[in-house]
Amino acid sequence: MLKLTHVAFGALLAAAPAALAEDAFKPEQVSVKETIDPGPNVFVYQQEWRGAGSLAIFAQDNLKLKGLLPTGSMGQMLIAPDGKTAWAQSSYLKRIVYGPNEQVLQTFDVDKLTVKGEAILPPKAAMALGYSALLRLSSDGKLIFVQNATPAASVTVADAATGATLQEIPTPGCWGIYPLPGKSGFAAICGDGTFSTVTVSADGKTASAEASAPIFNPDADPIFIEDESYDGALYFVSYKGVLLKLDMSGKTVAKLDTAELTTGVEGGWAPGGYQLMSIDPKIGVLFIQMHPDAKDGSHKLAAQEIWAYDLKAKKVLSRSKVSDISSLVVSKSDKPVVFGSTEVGKLFRFETDPAAGYALKPAGEATLTGFPRTLDLVE
Repeated sequence: MLKLTHVAFGALLAAAPAALAEDAFKPEQVSVKETIDPGPNVFVYQQEWRGAGSLAIFAQDNLKLKGLLPTGSMGQMLIAPDGKTAWAQSSYLKRIVYGPNEQVLQTFDVDKLTVKGEAILPPKAAMALGYSALLRLSSDGKLIFVQNATPAASVTVADAATGATLQEIPTPGCWGIYPLPGKSGFAAICGDGTFSTVTVSADGKTASAEASAPIFNPDADPIFIEDESYDGALYFVSYKGVLLKLDMSGKTVAKLDTAELTTGVEGGWAPGGYQLMSIDPKIGVLFIQMHPDAKDGSHKLAAQEIWAYDLKAKKVLSRSKVSDISSLVVSKSDKPVVFGSTEVGKLFRFETDPAAGYALKPAGEATLTGFPRTLDLVE
């Protein structure tokens, strides 16, 4: 057993203050980064129905999470073309399952991850799953359009700079918001197979509407509300896999062309999911989610394959196997990268091989929360 003499113990005590002085505690300096890391981003709206949602920002190259922007419940996401500003429309529910509901349009500074402002909307915004066509920016960037459902359909027009509500436009029997090119206004899909073209005044306070000729047959083959633009036209796809090319530039919407994606393909394949297609405009290739053994009601099924389709040649270039992708978005480059989300909270990154018809190769994944239906990216 070790015993210390009075002399040794005293020497130890004398040395203690010196040792403590040498190892003085130095508190860690905690700071907050002024901006997120530079580089192209992927935006995912992590929608929640039980409480607060969030807008998650990931790096495109490695899916590193850069930050979160907080929102309310049951919301929609909108990203400015330059990627510097984001908007979210969502509900702030005082009692979650009943009671007052405050619907808010938030404006965010993406780089700083801060709220730039918020405006209270009329309590009419659609409380729906995430769809890009339910919250849109006018083509001149001055107005924001919010899809309403009371359940009557209408669109709230708000000032993009301030969030202030300018007017409500009734759109009876019509749904979705598709900004008109080169002018202020939008088109909407109507239940009788036509499109309504709504022209909005420059100040956003008045509007007029005109219906198109029939574009599709809603009883025989409805269309998805997700759209993609390419080479001056707007594209939609039907439940049975018919691709519609539309002209939005005239007084009313007009059909330019159609193409059947599944011609000659066995297995009962059809499109499915939520944000189910995306076009790379540099190469003119459409990436679309497909599932086999399609039937009435299977249009929301997640993808088992993603097809790459050449829009000009009108042919399928490749078919890549995937596991339950429900939404996707593609980068705008000669060698595109595809990002896809699942209903179980995963974000996947796929590289493509131009020599193999832009077939997909898994190249990373990240974890998500909530219901990640809406994706966007800025190069």
